[in-house]
Amino acid sequence: MSAPDRTQKGAPESGSVLIYILMAVALFGALSFAVANIMRSGGGDPNREAMNLQSTDVLQYGDALKRSVQGMRIRSAEDSQISFETPLLPGYAPHTSCTTNPCRVFHPAGGGISYMPPPATWLDLTGSTQPLYGHWFFPANVCVEAVGTGTASCNTDTEDNEELVVILPWVKRQLCIQINERLGILNPGGEPPVATGAAWSGANTKFTGTFADGTVIARAGASAGCLRGNSTPPSNSYFYYKVLLAR
Repeated sequence: MSAPDRTQKGAPESGSVLIYILMAVALFGALSFAVANIMRSGGGDPNREAMNLQSTDVLQYGDALKRSVQGMRIRSAEDSQISFETPLLPGYAPHTSCTTNPCRVFHPAGGGISYMPPPATWLDLTGSTQPLYGHWFFPANVCVEAVGTGTASCNTDTEDNEELVVILPWVKRQLCIQINERLGILNPGGEPPVATGAAWSGANTKFTGTFADGTVIARAGASAGCLRGNSTPPSNSYFYYKVLLAR
């Protein structure tokens, strides 16, 4: 009887091992490609992910404030009647043009929105001793160039064309950059655009029913954005603004 042929017994096993090796190489390549894509998209940067979430919250609250004010206008509230009176925000109450709840933004019978103090995670601690730190600011004498009827000189034209604006001072730089990215606003050289001069008066004049000439945000046609200060606020700070009512 002839001896068994052992030369072919290991052939199937060798083929299987080779297939497993090739599958492992393919899986490793796919995993490497996926990790590279995540890193390129910023998924590997926890700080960027936090800025994404925070910028969403800032923009959504700004949008909610705008809808609230516009809804009040549709329901016949005059510009001068709108009130930002709330116990959580000093300096806005009361004003004589608004004596009932329907003209109060932060009341269920009015704007129907709750005042939300900005979380500390949004803000730059270096401004913590400044008067407007930690508050949304609704100025009485700010216009935005080419938003509404105002031109580049809307701050000195003696016309009643100031916007109803909300401003959040002392925003963190990285959050400011992310806000602009979400709005499609260019950050030149990786820095938010610089405001031309003062964005609001040094007196921090709050809206209580009366508009007046004062300052201009010189971003023609831009109803929202995040800018670097150049006077008021200081040049080492950043602020978000949104037009709630163009006039």
